[in-house]
Amino acid sequence: MVHLLEVNNLTVSYASAEGIHKALDTISFFIDKGESIGLVGESGSGKTTLGISMVKLLPSNAKYDTGRILYNGRDIVSANDRELRQIRGRDISIVFQDPLSSLDPLFTVGYQISEAVKAHNPDIKKNDRETRVLSMLGDVGLPEPEKIKDLYPHELSGGMRQRVMLAIALVNHPLLLIADEPTTALDVTIQAQIIDLIKYAKAHYDLTLLLITHDLGIAAELVDRIIVMYAGVIVEQGGAEEIFSKPYHPYTRALLMAIPELEDIAANAPSRLSAIPGNVRSHYDDYRGCRFYDRCAYRTKECRDREPDLTEYTKDHPARCIHPLL
Repeated sequence: MVHLLEVNNLTVSYASAEGIHKALDTISFFIDKGESIGLVGESGSGKTTLGISMVKLLPSNAKYDTGRILYNGRDIVSANDRELRQIRGRDISIVFQDPLSSLDPLFTVGYQISEAVKAHNPDIKKNDRETRVLSMLGDVGLPEPEKIKDLYPHELSGGMRQRVMLAIALVNHPLLLIADEPTTALDVTIQAQIIDLIKYAKAHYDLTLLLITHDLGIAAELVDRIIVMYAGVIVEQGGAEEIFSKPYHPYTRALLMAIPELEDIAANAPSRLSAIPGNVRSHYDDYRGCRFYDRCAYRTKECRDREPDLTEYTKDHPARCIHPLL
Protein backbone atom coordinates (compact mmCIF):
# COMPACT_ATOMS: atom_id res chain seq x y z
CA MET A 1 0.00 0.00 0.00
CA VAL A 2 1.29 3.47 -0.93
CA HIS A 3 0.62 5.97 1.86
CA LEU A 4 -0.13 9.60 1.06
CA LEU A 5 2.98 10.57 3.00
CA GLU A 6 5.55 8.26 4.55
CA VAL A 7 8.59 9.23 6.63
CA ASN A 8 11.30 6.55 6.83
CA ASN A 9 14.22 6.77 9.31
CA LEU A 10 14.51 10.54 9.00
CA THR A 11 17.44 12.17 10.81
CA VAL A 12 18.00 15.93 10.62
CA SER A 13 20.87 17.91 12.16
CA TYR A 14 21.49 21.60 12.80
CA ALA A 15 24.92 23.24 12.74
CA SER A 16 25.61 25.95 15.34
CA ALA A 17 28.56 27.63 17.00
CA GLU A 18 28.56 24.81 19.56
CA GLY A 19 28.71 22.09 16.92
CA ILE A 20 26.32 19.84 14.99
CA HIS A 21 23.32 18.47 16.88
CA LYS A 22 20.51 16.15 15.87
CA ALA A 23 17.04 17.68 15.91
CA LEU A 24 15.33 14.53 14.60
CA ASP A 25 16.62 11.01 15.18
CA THR A 26 15.43 8.16 12.91
CA ILE A 27 11.78 9.25 12.72
CA SER A 28 9.33 6.93 10.93
CA PHE A 29 5.56 7.19 10.50
CA PHE A 30 2.94 7.47 7.76
CA ILE A 31 -0.21 9.44 6.93
CA ASP A 32 -3.00 8.01 4.81
CA LYS A 33 -5.41 10.08 2.72
CA GLY A 34 -8.23 11.53 4.79
CA GLU A 35 -6.52 11.03 8.15
CA SER A 36 -6.12 13.68 10.84
CA ILE A 37 -2.83 13.25 12.70
CA GLY A 38 -1.70 15.18 15.76
CA LEU A 39 2.05 15.72 16.24
CA VAL A 40 2.37 16.60 19.93
CA GLY A 41 5.23 17.64 22.19
CA GLU A 42 6.86 20.46 24.14
CA SER A 43 8.91 23.21 22.55
CA GLY A 44 12.23 21.69 21.53
CA SER A 45 10.79 18.25 20.84
CA GLY A 46 11.47 18.55 17.09
CA LYS A 47 7.87 18.67 15.88
CA THR A 48 8.18 21.93 13.91
CA THR A 49 11.45 20.74 12.34
CA LEU A 50 9.60 17.61 11.26
CA GLY A 51 6.77 19.67 9.79
CA ILE A 52 8.98 21.92 7.68
CA SER A 53 11.12 18.92 6.68
CA MET A 54 8.11 17.51 4.85
CA VAL A 55 8.08 20.43 2.42
CA LYS A 56 11.89 20.85 2.40
CA LEU A 57 11.86 24.28 4.05
CA LEU A 58 14.65 23.64 6.54
CA PRO A 59 16.96 26.63 7.23
CA SER A 60 20.38 26.76 5.63
CA ASN A 61 22.16 25.44 8.74
CA ALA A 62 20.07 22.24 8.75
CA LYS A 63 20.82 19.02 6.91
CA TYR A 64 19.01 15.80 6.08
CA ASP A 65 21.40 13.14 7.40
CA THR A 66 19.43 9.98 6.65
CA GLY A 67 16.01 8.84 5.58
CA ARG A 68 13.32 9.58 3.03
CA ILE A 69 10.02 11.49 2.95
CA LEU A 70 7.76 9.91 0.37
CA TYR A 71 4.77 11.84 -0.92
CA ASN A 72 2.63 9.55 -3.09
CA GLY A 73 5.78 7.49 -3.59
CA ARG A 74 7.97 10.49 -4.60
CA ASP A 75 10.94 11.35 -2.37
CA ILE A 76 10.76 14.97 -1.21
CA VAL A 77 14.29 14.90 0.24
CA SER A 78 15.83 14.26 -3.20
CA ALA A 79 13.33 16.43 -5.14
CA ASN A 80 14.68 19.34 -7.18
CA ASP A 81 13.37 22.93 -7.05
CA ARG A 82 10.95 22.46 -9.95
CA GLU A 83 9.41 19.36 -8.36
CA LEU A 84 9.15 21.12 -5.00
CA ARG A 85 7.36 24.12 -6.53
CA GLN A 86 4.74 21.73 -7.91
CA ILE A 87 4.22 20.10 -4.52
CA ARG A 88 4.35 23.09 -2.16
CA GLY A 89 1.11 25.03 -1.97
CA ARG A 90 -0.68 22.71 -4.39
CA ASP A 91 -0.34 19.18 -3.01
CA ILE A 92 0.97 20.06 0.46
CA SER A 93 0.28 23.39 2.19
CA ILE A 94 1.56 24.61 5.52
CA VAL A 95 0.16 27.18 7.96
CA PHE A 96 2.62 28.64 10.46
CA GLN A 97 1.89 29.78 14.00
CA ASP A 98 2.76 33.46 13.49
CA PRO A 99 0.75 34.84 10.55
CA LEU A 100 2.10 38.38 10.99
CA SER A 101 5.65 37.28 10.22
CA SER A 102 4.47 34.89 7.48
CA LEU A 103 2.43 37.46 5.54
CA ASP A 104 4.22 40.13 3.50
CA PRO A 105 3.50 43.54 5.07
CA LEU A 106 3.99 45.35 1.74
CA PHE A 107 1.11 43.70 -0.12
CA THR A 108 -2.62 43.44 0.46
CA VAL A 109 -3.99 40.12 1.60
CA GLY A 110 -5.99 39.81 -1.63
CA TYR A 111 -2.83 40.17 -3.69
CA GLN A 112 -1.05 37.52 -1.64
CA ILE A 113 -3.88 35.00 -2.06
CA SER A 114 -4.02 35.84 -5.78
CA GLU A 115 -0.28 35.19 -6.15
CA ALA A 116 -0.73 31.77 -4.54
CA VAL A 117 -3.34 30.97 -7.19
CA LYS A 118 -1.14 32.30 -9.99
CA ALA A 119 1.88 30.27 -8.83
CA HIS A 120 0.10 27.01 -9.72
CA ASN A 121 -2.25 28.32 -12.42
CA PRO A 122 -0.09 30.69 -14.52
CA ASP A 123 -2.63 30.85 -17.35
CA ILE A 124 -5.63 31.75 -15.20
CA LYS A 125 -7.30 35.05 -16.11
CA LYS A 126 -7.16 37.96 -13.68
CA ASN A 127 -10.96 38.04 -13.24
CA ASP A 128 -11.02 34.33 -12.44
CA ARG A 129 -8.24 34.82 -9.87
CA GLU A 130 -10.23 37.65 -8.30
CA THR A 131 -13.30 35.42 -8.07
CA ARG A 132 -11.30 32.68 -6.35
CA VAL A 133 -9.80 35.17 -3.90
CA LEU A 134 -13.21 36.51 -2.86
CA SER A 135 -14.67 33.02 -2.63
CA MET A 136 -11.77 31.86 -0.48
CA LEU A 137 -12.02 34.82 1.88
CA GLY A 138 -15.69 33.98 2.35
CA ASP A 139 -14.92 30.29 2.89
CA VAL A 140 -12.58 31.06 5.80
CA GLY A 141 -15.25 33.17 7.46
CA LEU A 142 -13.97 36.68 6.80
CA PRO A 143 -16.76 39.26 6.50
CA GLU A 144 -16.97 41.63 3.53
CA PRO A 145 -14.39 39.92 1.29
CA GLU A 146 -14.47 42.85 -1.15
CA LYS A 147 -13.20 45.11 1.62
CA ILE A 148 -10.85 42.63 3.31
CA LYS A 149 -8.93 41.84 0.10
CA ASP A 150 -7.66 45.43 -0.09
CA LEU A 151 -6.36 45.53 3.48
CA TYR A 152 -2.76 44.98 4.60
CA PRO A 153 -1.81 42.38 7.25
CA HIS A 154 -1.24 44.99 9.98
CA GLU A 155 -4.81 46.22 9.53
CA LEU A 156 -6.24 42.85 10.57
CA SER A 157 -6.61 41.21 13.98
CA GLY A 158 -4.61 38.09 14.85
CA GLY A 159 -7.58 35.82 14.21
CA MET A 160 -8.28 37.46 10.84
CA ARG A 161 -4.63 37.10 9.80
CA GLN A 162 -4.75 33.40 10.67
CA ARG A 163 -7.85 33.05 8.49
CA VAL A 164 -5.96 34.75 5.63
CA MET A 165 -3.10 32.25 6.11
CA LEU A 166 -5.62 29.41 5.87
CA ALA A 167 -7.07 31.02 2.73
CA ILE A 168 -3.60 31.05 1.11
CA ALA A 169 -2.99 27.46 2.17
CA LEU A 170 -6.34 26.18 0.89
CA VAL A 171 -6.86 28.23 -2.27
CA ASN A 172 -5.27 25.57 -4.52
CA HIS A 173 -7.17 22.72 -2.81
CA PRO A 174 -4.17 20.76 -1.43
CA LEU A 175 -4.40 17.12 -0.41
CA LEU A 176 -2.41 17.60 2.82
CA LEU A 177 -2.56 20.57 5.18
CA ILE A 178 0.21 20.94 7.79
CA ALA A 179 -1.00 23.28 10.56
CA ASP A 180 1.86 24.30 12.85
CA GLU A 181 0.46 25.59 16.16
CA PRO A 182 -2.34 27.44 14.32
CA THR A 183 -3.98 28.75 17.53
CA THR A 184 -0.99 29.53 19.75
CA ALA A 185 -1.04 33.35 19.57
CA LEU A 186 -4.83 33.65 19.81
CA ASP A 187 -7.18 34.12 22.75
CA VAL A 188 -9.43 31.24 23.78
CA THR A 189 -12.53 32.45 21.91
CA ILE A 190 -10.65 32.93 18.64
CA GLN A 191 -8.87 29.59 19.15
CA ALA A 192 -12.25 27.86 19.21
CA GLN A 193 -13.24 29.64 15.98
CA ILE A 194 -10.03 28.57 14.21
CA ILE A 195 -10.53 24.96 15.40
CA ASP A 196 -14.06 25.02 13.96
CA LEU A 197 -12.72 26.51 10.73
CA ILE A 198 -10.12 23.74 10.37
CA LYS A 199 -12.87 21.15 10.97
CA TYR A 200 -14.99 22.79 8.28
CA ALA A 201 -12.06 23.02 5.83
CA LYS A 202 -11.14 19.38 6.37
CA ALA A 203 -14.66 18.23 5.48
CA HIS A 204 -15.30 20.82 2.74
CA TYR A 205 -12.01 20.30 0.89
CA ASP A 206 -11.55 16.59 1.72
CA LEU A 207 -8.25 17.39 3.43
CA THR A 208 -5.70 15.21 5.11
CA LEU A 209 -4.50 17.05 8.23
CA LEU A 210 -1.23 17.06 10.15
CA LEU A 211 -1.72 19.22 13.25
CA ILE A 212 1.45 20.25 15.10
CA THR A 213 0.69 21.35 18.66
CA HIS A 214 1.92 21.31 22.25
CA ASP A 215 -1.70 21.22 23.42
CA LEU A 216 -3.31 17.79 23.69
CA GLY A 217 -6.63 19.50 24.37
CA ILE A 218 -6.62 21.06 20.90
CA ALA A 219 -5.44 17.77 19.38
CA ALA A 220 -8.45 16.05 20.96
CA GLU A 221 -10.74 18.38 19.01
CA LEU A 222 -9.21 17.72 15.62
CA VAL A 223 -7.34 14.43 15.20
CA ASP A 224 -7.99 10.71 15.20
CA ARG A 225 -4.37 9.58 15.63
CA ILE A 226 -1.64 11.07 17.81
CA ILE A 227 2.17 10.96 17.54
CA VAL A 228 3.96 12.11 20.70
CA MET A 229 7.50 13.46 20.27
CA TYR A 230 10.17 14.09 22.87
CA ALA A 231 13.77 15.21 22.30
CA GLY A 232 13.78 14.44 18.58
CA VAL A 233 12.23 10.96 18.73
CA ILE A 234 8.74 9.48 18.71
CA VAL A 235 7.93 8.19 22.20
CA GLU A 236 4.37 7.02 21.60
CA GLN A 237 1.72 6.88 18.91
CA GLY A 238 -1.76 5.49 18.56
CA GLY A 239 -5.43 6.28 18.14
CA ALA A 240 -6.46 9.50 19.88
CA GLU A 241 -9.10 7.80 22.02
CA GLU A 242 -6.63 5.16 23.21
CA ILE A 243 -3.85 7.69 23.87
CA PHE A 244 -6.21 9.77 26.01
CA SER A 245 -7.71 6.86 27.90
CA LYS A 246 -4.59 4.70 28.36
CA PRO A 247 -1.25 6.39 27.64
CA TYR A 248 1.72 4.03 27.87
CA HIS A 249 4.60 6.49 28.09
CA PRO A 250 5.12 8.53 31.29
CA TYR A 251 5.71 11.64 29.16
CA THR A 252 2.35 11.29 27.41
CA ARG A 253 0.68 10.81 30.78
CA ALA A 254 2.42 13.93 32.11
CA LEU A 255 1.21 15.97 29.13
CA LEU A 256 -2.35 14.79 29.74
CA MET A 257 -2.14 15.71 33.42
CA ALA A 258 -1.10 19.24 32.40
CA ILE A 259 -4.42 19.87 30.59
CA PRO A 260 -6.74 22.15 32.65
CA GLU A 261 -9.85 20.48 34.04
CA LEU A 262 -13.04 21.49 32.20
CA GLU A 263 -14.93 22.13 35.44
CA ASP A 264 -12.21 24.54 36.56
CA ILE A 265 -12.43 26.46 33.28
CA ALA A 266 -16.23 26.61 33.49
CA ALA A 267 -16.09 27.86 37.08
CA ASN A 268 -13.26 30.31 36.32
CA ALA A 269 -11.35 28.59 39.12
CA PRO A 270 -7.60 27.97 39.39
CA SER A 271 -6.75 24.81 37.47
CA ARG A 272 -5.18 21.85 39.25
CA LEU A 273 -2.26 21.42 36.87
CA SER A 274 0.57 18.93 37.18
CA ALA A 275 3.83 20.41 35.88
CA ILE A 276 6.52 18.23 34.30
CA PRO A 277 9.72 18.74 36.34
CA GLY A 278 12.90 19.84 34.60
CA ASN A 279 13.46 20.83 30.98
CA VAL A 280 14.27 19.26 27.65
CA ARG A 281 18.06 19.17 27.18
CA SER A 282 19.58 21.29 24.42
CA HIS A 283 20.72 18.13 22.64
CA TYR A 284 20.96 14.35 23.14
CA ASP A 285 23.84 13.51 20.79
CA ASP A 286 26.00 11.81 23.43
CA TYR A 287 23.20 10.77 25.76
CA ARG A 288 22.81 7.18 26.90
CA GLY A 289 19.55 5.71 28.14
CA CYS A 290 15.98 6.96 27.96
CA ARG A 291 15.80 10.64 26.95
CA PHE A 292 13.01 11.26 29.45
CA TYR A 293 15.00 9.70 32.32
CA ASP A 294 15.86 12.94 34.18
CA ARG A 295 12.19 14.00 34.34
CA CYS A 296 10.46 10.63 34.76
CA ALA A 297 8.73 9.58 38.00
CA TYR A 298 8.95 5.90 37.02
CA ARG A 299 12.65 5.67 36.14
CA THR A 300 14.88 2.79 37.17
CA LYS A 301 18.59 2.08 36.73
CA GLU A 302 17.78 0.08 33.60
CA CYS A 303 16.27 3.21 32.03
CA ARG A 304 19.58 5.04 32.49
CA ASP A 305 21.64 2.27 30.96
CA ARG A 306 19.95 1.89 27.57
CA GLU A 307 17.62 3.76 25.27
CA PRO A 308 14.39 1.82 24.72
CA ASP A 309 13.12 0.92 21.27
CA LEU A 310 9.69 1.97 20.01
CA THR A 311 7.83 -1.22 20.95
CA GLU A 312 4.27 -2.14 19.97
CA TYR A 313 2.75 -3.23 23.30
CA THR A 314 -0.74 -3.45 21.82
CA LYS A 315 -1.83 -3.34 18.17
CA ASP A 316 -1.01 0.01 16.52
CA HIS A 317 -0.01 1.53 19.86
CA PRO A 318 3.79 1.54 20.27
CA ALA A 319 5.71 3.35 23.02
CA ARG A 320 9.42 3.99 23.63
CA CYS A 321 9.53 2.88 27.27
CA ILE A 322 11.07 -0.01 29.23
CA HIS A 323 8.35 0.22 31.88
CA PRO A 324 5.19 1.23 29.99
CA LEU A 325 2.10 2.15 31.99
CA LEU A 326 0.12 -0.89 30.82
